[in-house]
Parts: sequence; C-alpha cells; structure tokens
Amino acid sequence: MKKQLNILLATLFVFSNLVFPGTLFATSTLSEKVLQGYELAQDWDLMAAEELSQSILKEHPESGDAYFLQAKVEFLKGNYEHAWKILQRVGDNFKEVAEFKKLVGATRKASKNFVTRETEHFRFRYEEGPDEVLLSYAEEVLEKSYQVLGKILSYYPQEKVLIEFYPNRQPFSKISPLTLQDILTSGTVALCKYNRIMMISPGSLVRGYNWMDTLSHEYVHYLLTRKSRNRLPLWMHEGLAKFLETRWRDDSRYMSPIMETILSGALKNEYMVALEDMMPSLAKLKTAEDVQLAYAEVSTMMEFIAESQDIQIFSHILEDLENSIRFEESFKERIGQTIPGFQESWKTWTKKKELKFIPGIVPLKKEFKDKNELAPEKEYKGVGTRRAQDLVFLGDILKSRDHYNAAILEYQKAKQESSTHSPILFNKLAGTYIQTRNYDDAELLLKESLEYYSDFHTTLANLGELYFVTERDDAAQKYLEKAVRINPFNPFIHTRLIELYDRKAMTEEKEHQTRLLSLID
Repeated sequence: MKKQLNILLATLFVFSNLVFPGTLFATSTLSEKVLQGYELAQDWDLMAAEELSQSILKEHPESGDAYFLQAKVEFLKGNYEHAWKILQRVGDNFKEVAEFKKLVGATRKASKNFVTRETEHFRFRYEEGPDEVLLSYAEEVLEKSYQVLGKILSYYPQEKVLIEFYPNRQPFSKISPLTLQDILTSGTVALCKYNRIMMISPGSLVRGYNWMDTLSHEYVHYLLTRKSRNRLPLWMHEGLAKFLETRWRDDSRYMSPIMETILSGALKNEYMVALEDMMPSLAKLKTAEDVQLAYAEVSTMMEFIAESQDIQIFSHILEDLENSIRFEESFKERIGQTIPGFQESWKTWTKKKELKFIPGIVPLKKEFKDKNELAPEKEYKGVGTRRAQDLVFLGDILKSRDHYNAAILEYQKAKQESSTHSPILFNKLAGTYIQTRNYDDAELLLKESLEYYSDFHTTLANLGELYFVTERDDAAQKYLEKAVRINPFNPFIHTRLIELYDRKAMTEEKEHQTRLLSLID
C-alpha cells in the first residue's frame, strides 16, 4: 500500500533545487525530524541521515515522508534498486516525488549492467567490457588526488567515494540535469552530483579527452561539497576545481592557451561573465567561449587569493561554512574585502599579468562518435574557411591515392588560407611529412600545434610515432604515454608502447600494456 506524503517541507530539495510547498496534517515532531533528515542528506552526511531515517520509520512506520527520506538516502549511497523499491511505497501526490522517481528510474536503468571494482578510497562502477581499461589510470589519478588535495583542503573522506563511468552521452544526459545540447555546447563530460562523480567514457569520443584531469577536477568538487556542508557558492566551487585540477600530477599550471586568450580579449573588450550569471551551472552558459571565459575568471580569482594570502585560506573558508558562518561574512573576514571590492582588485591584478592573446585559436568542440554523422564533414568544419576546407579535401584525395607530395602542397595552401589554427590540419600535414620521411618539418609543425592544444590526442600520437620511427626512444615514450592517457581506446598507441617497452627492455611495463590492449581488442 502506498503511503501519502503529509509533510510539506519549506526547504531546498537537493535533487531538483525545488522547494516543497508547505503542508498540513503532520505533527511538528515528525516535521522537524524529516526536515533535519533532508538537511543531512543535502550535506551528504549520509551516516547521520540514515540513522535518523531509520529512527523516524521505527516511530512512524506509516509515514510516506519517512519512506521518501529513506529512498533519498539510499539513492545518495548509490543503492538505486533499493531506493526504487522503497519509492513504490510512496504516493505520487507531489510533482517533486514524481520527478525524483523518474531520476531514480533512469539511473537504475542506465547502471543496470554496471560492475564494481574498489580501491583503497574509491568505488568504480562501469559497464563490463572496454571501459575496464580506464581503471588503472583512474586509480592513479584519484588516489594521488586523495593525498595531494586532502593536504591542501585539509579533508580526507573516510568513506569510499563512488565514481561511475557511463558509456556515452545518452545515458549521462538522462541521469544528470544536463541535456544533450548542454553537453555539446559546453563540452561538459563529467559531474559531481548526488554524492558521486559521474563521467562519460572517453571511449565514446573520437579522440578521447583530458579525462584524468577532469576526474581530479570533479573530485575537488566532492571535497568542497563535503567539507563545506554544501554551502560554497558555485563560482568559488568552479574556480577551485579548475585551479587545483592538475595538482595531482605535481603541476600548478591550470590555464590553457585558450583560456588565457579568451580572458585577455575579454579584459580588453570589458566583457565578463558575471558571477551571478554562472548559476545554476557553467554547463548552461550559451557558448563554449563563455564557458572558457567563466573558468578563466574564477580560476584566476583563486590564484589571486592564493598568491595574496595562502593556499590554506580555502580550507579555513570551508571550515567557516561548516560551522554555519555565512559565506559573505567568512569571505570578508578571511580575504579582507567584500566580494565586489575583491573583483575590482582581481581585475587590476589580472591586467598586470600581461596575458597572452593568440590569434586564431578557438575552443575545440568535443567530438562524439556518432554513426549518423559523417566524421570527414565534421573534420573539415574544424579547418576554418570554406576555401581551406576545399583544399584539405583535395589534399585528402591526393593522399588516398599515394600522391603525397601533391597532398602536401594542398595542405600547405590550406594552412595559409585558414583563419584559425586547426590541429586537424596541422596533423594532416605533419602526418604526410612523416610518411615522406620529412621528419624535421613534421616535428616543427607538431610542436607548434602542441603549444596551443596540449591535450590533442592526434598530435601526441604523431609526435610519439615520429620519435619511435627515428629511434628517439625516451621522447617516443613521453608522448606515447601522454597520448594513451588522453585516449586509452586507441589500439595503435598500445601496440607502439608494447613495441617500445620491448625495445627498452621494460618487461613489467610491456606486460601491463599488453593486458590493457587485451581489454579493448
């Protein structure tokens, strides 16, 4: 028999950011307990929330509100089947209940084939098959992040953190607040929400993506949410996640040439994404340029704070929020300025940094594998002008017929004609140079392209191949290992690494790489 929800809670609904309308009927004692349970769930304090939920059910076994709270707790713990069974005992008399049931149902369906593997501090869920290749890399980045970020933010989760890899963007869009259009426009491929980290597998993209730094980025969000009791504003959340996402690999360089160029142009043109306009998510901004600008703004704000204060200041702010001090009060006390005053100081500081503006570089859209779209057409659109696209098309035809020198001439013309720096075009030309053993020109091209797009898989792969065939083994290892981390689903890179490790008598590495290849073969 389904229980009706009698308590209407005037509090934030953590899953939909909606407010329950006010109700009648329930006793104040029950109302207060359920309200407290929602607050604990919103803070992701699930041990306390579960304990309270069980005590409420014991006292009020007929309460639909108590069952609804219990279902939320189970959902946040990652127990989707159990949450779904509990929800069958709850009536659909409120919109929020129906929406939550829809979310639980979609998540339950999307994850039904998941298997689980655990490390010291993390639980990984994924579909059995090629995505298993991600696990050794994911364990490396997250276990390092656990130590490095834990030290910076003075917080080490005691329970294992749940990480879920979804095979493609379709199920990801159904179990998150993001639409397919949001994902395409913003390039968002991962979220920290519902007490877990959710990520689209790089295997569903044409060239993979920088998913290891992205994973650390989302883990920063997890730490910030837990330590602050979910009270840190979005702009500082995103700023700290971007500012700290590379620390796991002992690298403090967080700003890409794209971010630097866009921020430089925005400062000159006096165009900024206001902090309030970043709500409810950067992924909801209208253009990829605005997303990059927003990240550049808030991450440099974090750099400014760390430089003028100390990086431990962030831990202190989180502790203030945990202790129910309002963010504005904590910020003014710790930073010494109001938020508007701080923004003006930041602008002055940023302008003195003399940011580089690189003409012709633009944000690259993440390319998903899609059987309904022709990949070549998408590649040509990334080249620039229509004239440049035509020249590349002609170069491809000539190359397919083994007319390499003629193809090189067309690619060179396209490079001169193109209005943007296209890593696709640079790699077509460099790859043809490699085929004609013009290694010096290929190396110059690839290194130039890498300065602008350091995570572009094809550039890393071509550089690795160039050094491999010219027997510069240390350099080959450097770039092939970078390439395989961006896209572990490229069998050619695994094969080359196996051959390279054999050449260098690196037996253990060769065996490991052979096992990884077997997972995607």
